[in-house]
Amino acid sequence: MLVGPEPGGLYRRWLENAARRGVSPSTMVDVARTHDIDPEDFRVLNGLEEVRDGDQSYFLLPTTITSDQARAAVLMTYILNAGSDYGHEPGVGHDFPPTPFSSAEIQRIIDRQKANSWSYDDDVEFVNGNGGRLATTPNGMLMGLGGNWLQDRFSFSGGTAWGDTFMFNIDGPEGDAAADQLRKIIVSGNSWGENDSGPVEGSLDLDRLLHHEERHSQQWAEMGHLPFLDRYLGEGIVEWVRDNTPLEDKPHPFEEDAGLGDGGYH
Repeated sequence: MLVGPEPGGLYRRWLENAARRGVSPSTMVDVARTHDIDPEDFRVLNGLEEVRDGDQSYFLLPTTITSDQARAAVLMTYILNAGSDYGHEPGVGHDFPPTPFSSAEIQRIIDRQKANSWSYDDDVEFVNGNGGRLATTPNGMLMGLGGNWLQDRFSFSGGTAWGDTFMFNIDGPEGDAAADQLRKIIVSGNSWGENDSGPVEGSLDLDRLLHHEERHSQQWAEMGHLPFLDRYLGEGIVEWVRDNTPLEDKPHPFEEDAGLGDGGYH
């Protein structure tokens, strides 16, 4: 931790968020020392548009952002928030116990980012170049939506996780309109979808949805790009057969692992 004058800016916000969440001083010292966190690390968030869901901070990414900047902004958004509200909101269910903010959790996210490096090296530019928009999230991943007809092909049902990026299945808006829709989603604190009239707000808590999608990100990281696609699609075929025959109906194992309630499946 810092010695000397009291820090300001986002570093101070980080300390305040940690205190609000009840993170112990010893944990904060361990985080700062292990990951060498200082005020300069938060500079990657300077100039980005912050959008709030209550006390939680998200950041809209400009279309000119580089892959390395996006990767750093994702990590520092998690650190700034000192975790997410998942599992801490009264009256809101959750499939898993909340994971405490810690040095180990930061390292897990760093390792997942490395394993899913293509999400940043390839997909950030792809989404931005095809009219979509992206935002960082408190749980340490990207979320986005919108874009042209090509970008639309990469989101299904209620949305689709590709490595470290969750894309809402909201296909219409592009550019500034896509950014505005992301703002609406964040401020609402809920999941969104679309119908024939356009985007519509759902009832699933956004923290639950993002926790579900981050577990998919872990699956991508653990299995690798092509093996994950092969296994996920294969299990999807089995699930379809079970749904449409007298065979015992069972949920998709990847969705079950990510949390069926958190994903809005029941």
